[in-house]
Amino acid sequence: MVVAGIMVGSGIFIVSAEISRQVRQRRLAAGRVVAITGVLTVAVALSYGELAGMMPEAGGMYVYLREAFSPLLGFLYGWTLLTVIQTRHHRAVA
Repeated sequence: MVVAGIMVGSGIFIVSAEISRQVRQRRLAAGRVVAITGVLTVAVALSYGELAGMMPEAGGMYVYLREAFSPLLGFLYGWTLLTVIQTRHHRAVA
């Protein structure tokens, strides 16, 4: 769902608008962008599924980076996630 959200936010609204300003065949260009990002989203989702099957631990991306590269990279990702990537506070709706 995270990858799909990123695809919708950047792949459709930002990228296709810029491409359509520069390309004569606007509908064809927008269709290609949507198709390419759709294929990439499916590939990433399958990759995450494989990683989750190989490493059934809590932690997600932190665990994958820690095991694939180094504990330091996992640690840095965790702090980056906390301080940069997910900085918005969500309020519980009563």
